[in-house]
Amino acid sequence: MRLPSGPVLSLVGAGGLSCAIVVAGYVNGGPAPASRHSPLPAHAAPSPGVTGPPVSMARIAAALGCRAEVIVDAQELREGGCTTRAGTFRMLTFSSDANKRAWLTEAQAYGGTYLVGTRWSVTGPSRSALAPLRAALGGAVETGGGHGRSSPHDHAP
Repeated sequence: MRLPSGPVLSLVGAGGLSCAIVVAGYVNGGPAPASRHSPLPAHAAPSPGVTGPPVSMARIAAALGCRAEVIVDAQELREGGCTTRAGTFRMLTFSSDANKRAWLTEAQAYGGTYLVGTRWSVTGPSRSALAPLRAALGGAVETGGGHGRSSPHDHAP
């Protein structure tokens, strides 16, 4: 059997890492449901209305009023988290918007509330908890419907 290499290996690794991150996020918040296949291709366009340069994890954490504890530092993405009085936040920065969209599509299958910008995403406890961060950094709030249901994007200021 021939093992994948080059770009194929990178994509396989990114997919496995994305699934591991989603599952790891649910270890802290409850059991992870069974895995699902993504309804959108990895090359799906970024969220409509989301523009601007990528934001660093340090800037995201500063806007939340915390210091991020980085738990994944890979070529495709970085993941960190922190807890404030508003709740627990997971911050992700990505090497591309395609990687962000692929991760977000998988994560939204399990539900949740996400603030999404150019090559970054923050998972928070609620829309209201993400509102100050949105005011500081921009982005669009997206919600996952859980178990395959989808919810509309929120682009209002």
